[in-house]
Amino acid sequence: MSSSNTSKESIYLNRWEIQILKCIKTNSKTEKKIAKEVAVDISVISPLITNLMLQGFVERTRKRRMHFSSKEYFSTTIEGLAALEEAIRGTSNAFWNQLTSILKDHGERMLVEWSNKSLPLKITLGAINMTYRLAKNHSR
Repeated sequence: MSSSNTSKESIYLNRWEIQILKCIKTNSKTEKKIAKEVAVDISVISPLITNLMLQGFVERTRKRRMHFSSKEYFSTTIEGLAALEEAIRGTSNAFWNQLTSILKDHGERMLVEWSNKSLPLKITLGAINMTYRLAKNHSR
């Protein structure tokens, strides 16, 4: 397929497609074996594999077992590996961005709560300090 399929704008893999690509990343497998490993019915896997083939991410190979029978095996293409890597990296980046945002919000909330709690303490310490100075000056 064209290289436009590997551009960041056009690559979107759903979680099932990601699992399929991971499943066949190292070894070619039949639809039945892929369906078993991904734990999805073969009637669902078949259109997903077809879609991945249309995008150029998966290729089909027919291997003859005997003179009268053959099996279809599916494997990930170079473009499929690149798309898988990009999808995993994108998911990882989204996770870290979300985690960073949560930590930042939590930290800001803690600082606000701490400053709210420490404000009365500052006022109390200020009042004690002022009282001490007045008492000290008055006693002279």
